[in-house]
Amino acid sequence: MRAWLAIILMIAAFGAAAQTMYRWVDKDGHVHYSDKPPAAGEAAKVEQKRAVTLGVPTAEPSALMRQAMADYPVTVFTQAACGDPCQTGRDFLSRRGVPFTEKKVETETDLAALRTLVGNDKPVVPVLQVGSRTVVGYSSGQWDALLDAAGYPKSPARGAKPQQ
Repeated sequence: MRAWLAIILMIAAFGAAAQTMYRWVDKDGHVHYSDKPPAAGEAAKVEQKRAVTLGVPTAEPSALMRQAMADYPVTVFTQAACGDPCQTGRDFLSRRGVPFTEKKVETETDLAALRTLVGNDKPVVPVLQVGSRTVVGYSSGQWDALLDAAGYPKSPARGAKPQQ
């Protein structure tokens, strides 16, 4: 009887599985996260994402995770020819449960911006940017240290899958 009840409750949960999250930047450049959209004219840019993992809702980011995401957004710079190091870096962030943005360096303009960011004429990808700090190349120890300093959890919340 209990097994049937559990199955029925699980099926009922599928209908409520999709939850919408909003990320926006206000006129002062502050990043906000909410389950409600910003008021009209309040945001310069709004991103809407549905948080679903195989029909099961993803866990809400903890307060610490939301704060880290707002104060120290994570960006990974990659190139098509990067291969294993870039994939290893993406997998590392996913295993740790860190939401990140991937910027592919495809044009000379992209490359010039990356050179300016890292202060190097020949940057090596992947480049991890957490807030205003960067690590050039993949190094799990350095990436861990940078994410730890920013306040990101060492492992994902139970049931959570990072959004990209």
